[in-house]
Amino acid sequence: MRAKYIIIALLSITLQLTTLHTNAQLNKYYFYNQARTLISQDKHADAIAMLNQLIVADNSLAEAWFLRGLAKYNLSDMQGALADFSKAIEQNPVFSQALLYRGVVLGRLTRYPQAKIDFDMAIDLRPNWAEGYFSRGVNFLLMQQTQRSIDDFSKVIDFEPRNVDAWINRGTSYLYHGDSLRALNDYAQAIKLNPFYAEGYSKRGRLLMEMKNYHLATDDLSKAIELDSTLSINYFLRALTHNYNNNLTHAIDDLNKAIELSPNNALSIYNRALLSWRIGKKSDALEDFDRVATLNPENLLVYYNRGILQLELNDLPEAVDDFTKAIEIFPDFANAYRARSSAYAQLGNYAESELDRNFAQSIAEKYSDRHNQPLTDTTSTFDNLIAFNSDFSPKTTTPLLDELASSTIDILPFIRVVIVSTNELSVLNQQFAPLDTINVGLKNYGYALTFSILNTQAIPNDITLSNSFSDNLIKGIALSTQRRYNESIDAYEEALAISPNNPLALINLAAEKADMVNFVASFEMEHSEVALGQRVRNASSVGSLGNAQLESYTESLEINQALLSQLKNNPIIQYNQANIYAMAGHMDEAVELYTRAMSTDAELAPAWYNRGLIHFMQKENQQGCFDMGKAGELGIRQAYLLIHRFCRR
Repeated sequence: MRAKYIIIALLSITLQLTTLHTNAQLNKYYFYNQARTLISQDKHADAIAMLNQLIVADNSLAEAWFLRGLAKYNLSDMQGALADFSKAIEQNPVFSQALLYRGVVLGRLTRYPQAKIDFDMAIDLRPNWAEGYFSRGVNFLLMQQTQRSIDDFSKVIDFEPRNVDAWINRGTSYLYHGDSLRALNDYAQAIKLNPFYAEGYSKRGRLLMEMKNYHLATDDLSKAIELDSTLSINYFLRALTHNYNNNLTHAIDDLNKAIELSPNNALSIYNRALLSWRIGKKSDALEDFDRVATLNPENLLVYYNRGILQLELNDLPEAVDDFTKAIEIFPDFANAYRARSSAYAQLGNYAESELDRNFAQSIAEKYSDRHNQPLTDTTSTFDNLIAFNSDFSPKTTTPLLDELASSTIDILPFIRVVIVSTNELSVLNQQFAPLDTINVGLKNYGYALTFSILNTQAIPNDITLSNSFSDNLIKGIALSTQRRYNESIDAYEEALAISPNNPLALINLAAEKADMVNFVASFEMEHSEVALGQRVRNASSVGSLGNAQLESYTESLEINQALLSQLKNNPIIQYNQANIYAMAGHMDEAVELYTRAMSTDAELAPAWYNRGLIHFMQKENQQGCFDMGKAGELGIRQAYLLIHRFCRR
């Protein structure tokens, strides 16, 4: 959905005075307008928090559901956006903008027939609405119904003859319909209407490249880059034209820029590897092949070509491993068998070499009458640049995601008793008697105890309460913020000696002991020669979270189990127990416990986040996206970084 339509959506919603009355509890106008302003400023997570309050006050406001859906859409939370747009339509079945946006989201989720139904309804409600035809035209194009796509974009052009995007998209529709000349004409018209819009030059340049008119293609792509230097796809395409013109140095320069703008684009890195290899920079090529194998482990060509490069470098065992991996991905890859045969022969393993050579020949004979499949043809080569579509998304498009981009991806910490300024609490009464009893004395210092995953508040030395249990508890909390695990544990145990079975001290003691086990295990792992360099976690991948064996956490598990006997179905204890299982790598048990915790407290945001993270680790992305969407809605902002990485398609 184009940015201008988002702004139109914000400006054109008309609030019904009958539904947004100001009342004693909440000024609905204020919250609605504040949320709208926040969205226009790209502060989508803040807008969601504002709209949550509005929806709690009155869940019949279709406009509030719509705006929250829009904020989630802009954070790539498609599942969450779909649910909110559906809720808006439930409240107002003729809400055309909600129908339009739900259609867009369904399209992003590749549910094109359902998207078409929503677009049809929106157009029925507003027959002269260009946006409706535009969005349906995009949907038809994605459904490969190119004539219907052409018809819809033509309709948009009838309504808005100067709509440059409609001309470009109709040109693309003509291209996929097999009419390159009309596609060129539409791209040219788009450029004529707005000669300062990079997309027109980009599309025409790509078509000219496919028509093998490389010099004109280079001119158009250079103009596109001049107008907008932030789009990696144009550097990538120009690199291809430079390659076709045998200008390899310029091609590598453009690929470098494309990778700088889209660091995780495996296709650009793969092509750079091939070019570096071609000009003799074999170590650079090998490094790039390694990156591609990490980013796209199912790409058999990277293993095959890396194996050939390893052969040239005389790294024979590594070459065998790579050819074997390529064969595992595609068992009839004839050339991989031939290459592995060569590697075995150079290693002196002549028996395996002969087996592979014979098997490669049998594959070639098997497919001899239908060699439209190059992988089964022993005469094929695989050193050409690849020019198909790939993910050329920029690093991020949202300020929030830029802020979080360097954040470590891991399960969220234990929930424990922490001390905070009373200014940070909306309600001083925690409705948990052990906490509230201590808070009576603490409020004179301007502090209070509460449950949280964050334990960062520096505690003044002058806090002294009337009983030694509270003093030891607060001492333990203070030491915990400094990661002085043993001293913190001692303080909690002293507190328990005064007040045995006190749940506050037990909750924190279990968490502190588990944190210490995890810290020691991670320290040992980081200093192990075998594991060194293997625990890099970032936003582009999520790996195993386990550092220590489950047995190492026995004391914490037993404390939590005793607490569950004392506090039946307490979601905090269940969450903390789940965290231990997750840290030990027992993911099924962790998921079960997070689910139990959420069934008791559906707004336990860290549980949604951690369960979603485990789903991503287990490649269950649909469930992970749903959980992360809920975590983000409940205020865990880092969830949107993972949504951006795993849920955009």
